[in-house]
Amino acid sequence: MSRALLIVTVLAAAYGLVNILLSMVVAAAWRSGAASRRSPGHIVWWRALPVAGSLFAAFALVAPAFTAFEPLGRRGVPGPVLWALATVAAALVLASAIIAIHAALVTFRTERLWLRRATALPIDPPAGVPAFAIDSPDPIVALVGVFSPKLVAARLVIDACSPAELASIVAHERGHLQARDNLKRWLMTCAPDALRWTPLHGEMVTAWSEAAEDAADDAATGDVGSARLDLAALLLKIARLGTPPAPLPGISPLVPVDGLERRVRRLVAVSAAPATEGTARWLLAGAALLVTTSVTVMTPEALNAIYEATEAVIRLGR
Repeated sequence: MSRALLIVTVLAAAYGLVNILLSMVVAAAWRSGAASRRSPGHIVWWRALPVAGSLFAAFALVAPAFTAFEPLGRRGVPGPVLWALATVAAALVLASAIIAIHAALVTFRTERLWLRRATALPIDPPAGVPAFAIDSPDPIVALVGVFSPKLVAARLVIDACSPAELASIVAHERGHLQARDNLKRWLMTCAPDALRWTPLHGEMVTAWSEAAEDAADDAATGDVGSARLDLAALLLKIARLGTPPAPLPGISPLVPVDGLERRVRRLVAVSAAPATEGTARWLLAGAALLVTTSVTVMTPEALNAIYEATEAVIRLGR
């Protein structure tokens, strides 16, 4: 095997190994309750950990160590363990790409179907996003689109709502827009990690969806009790108009298919804990941790230790 192909295989194997290990760490943290289920930012941080940590380990640790210490003229033959780990990594990435493309296409087709005979709404400036009235027998109110979200609302919903209720709808969906929730939902759907293929993935996405809805509700109502009661009444009003749209990775519906009762009870509660701790805060904390780790290991001794550990994995089973 050439040196270049060996490096690629080693990086893939490093990604696969660290991915599996970090997926196990996240699973243990989630099951033990160490990972908060009320903060959308906290959940995103934990959900992104296996992928971010695997990329960091492969390209910031193993890559410089292996290229620095691997002899230039050497032609190695990896053992079966390295091949197995590299195959796992390749399968994870390939499956993720397929899921990502499929989810994006389904969202795009749904968006195109809804907007086929849409009419622009005059609430566009305060919404901060293009808004459209659409013809649909279902009570659709949603932010649709992964990269360029649009606010859509069925005419039957618009006709049934007062100007104040429409403003509440806009405020809620603006919360999703500012948090980039559609993009986060899509990224979590196609995460290239081992966790993606376990029941825990569904649990974490569901928990994040609930926390994201709570955060959007809080953004729309603040700490005003009357506004929270009005939004709860609005959710029930729209739910009675018909069946809401099925959940998709690139869509944030106002009224969910599941979890409406929980959300209404939270809104009408005398005191509801806010969904705080935004994603940016947790991502910055993760970035700081990675930078600190990089500075710590970027010494000849540390890189050599990483290289020796990599060589041991290469020789396993050979």
